[in-house]
Amino acid sequence: MGAQGDGIPVLAEPPDFGQGDYRSALVLVTNACNLTCPHCFVFRDETPHDPRDKLRDATLLHQLRVLRDRHNIKSMLFMGGEPMIRRNLVLTAMDLFEQSSIVTNGTYGIPSVPGHLVTVSLDGPPEYNDQVRGRDVFDKVRDAIFARDPGDGTTVILQMTITRDNAPHLEEYVRHVADWPVDGIAFTFYVPSSDDRSVFVWKDLKERDAVIRRLLKLKRQFPQIKANVGALELMFSDVCLESTGTQGENCLLKSTLPLYVGENGRLERTFCCYGNNVDCTRCGAYAVFNGAYHRKFAA
Repeated sequence: MGAQGDGIPVLAEPPDFGQGDYRSALVLVTNACNLTCPHCFVFRDETPHDPRDKLRDATLLHQLRVLRDRHNIKSMLFMGGEPMIRRNLVLTAMDLFEQSSIVTNGTYGIPSVPGHLVTVSLDGPPEYNDQVRGRDVFDKVRDAIFARDPGDGTTVILQMTITRDNAPHLEEYVRHVADWPVDGIAFTFYVPSSDDRSVFVWKDLKERDAVIRRLLKLKRQFPQIKANVGALELMFSDVCLESTGTQGENCLLKSTLPLYVGENGRLERTFCCYGNNVDCTRCGAYAVFNGAYHRKFAA
C-alpha cells in the first residue's frame, strides 16, 4: 500500500461519517492560500486548517471515491485555501462526480472545465478589494477573466461576499464588473462566528436589511446579477430565522457534507460548510436562503 512521509497509508480509508446520503459535498483540497483575506471563514480558530496539505493526491482521490460511493455524492465543490494551488488534483477529482464546481480567488487564472462552474471571489471595486485581498489582485482577476476563452463551455461567475465593511461599495463594484465576459454576478452575505465583533459584522440585522434592499434594487437594474428575489427577501431580519434556526436546525445546507483536512491529514466533517463556530442567528449564506425559498415554494 505504501505510506506518506507522515505515515498515512497512500490508500488510507476516509473516516466514517455514517451511512446517510449526501447528494452534495464540499472539500477543502488545501489549507494553503496565496492571499490572507481577514474575513475568510476557513482560518478561524475553531475550524480545522492546520497542518497544511497532509493528504497526497492519490490518498485524497481514493477517499473521495469511497465517500462518493458510500454517500451517493453527485455534486462536489472544491475549495481552499486556494484550490488552484493543487490544480492537477482538482481537475482530476472533478471527473469523479456528475457535477463539480470550484471556488477560486482567480489569481492563478481561470481553469477551463467545460460543463462545470467556476466561482471567482472579489470583495468590491479595485481600491477596496485590494485593501482586503492584496495589492493588484483586482487587476489580476480582471486580466484572467478577459484572457480566458468565454466559449469553452465553462460557466464562470463572480461572487462578492457582502460585509458591513464593504457594503458601501456595492453599487460601485457592480458598475465595475457589469461588462465583464462572465455568466453572472453573484452575492452572498458574511457568515460570522459566534464571538465575531469585527468590522465585517452588522451590529443589528435590521442594519443589514437596508443592504438587502439595495441589492434588490441593483438586481432590477442589472440582469447580470444572479440572485433569486424570493431568496433575498427571506434574509430580512423579521423572517431569516425561519430559514436557519438558532442552531442550524432549519438549514438546508446541513444536508451537504463539508470535508476539511484536520490533524494528521484526516478529513473532518465540520458543523456546517462555514466551519465549527458559526452564528446561525446572523447567517448570510445566500445558498441557505435560496434553498429555503425553493423548499417553501416547491410544487
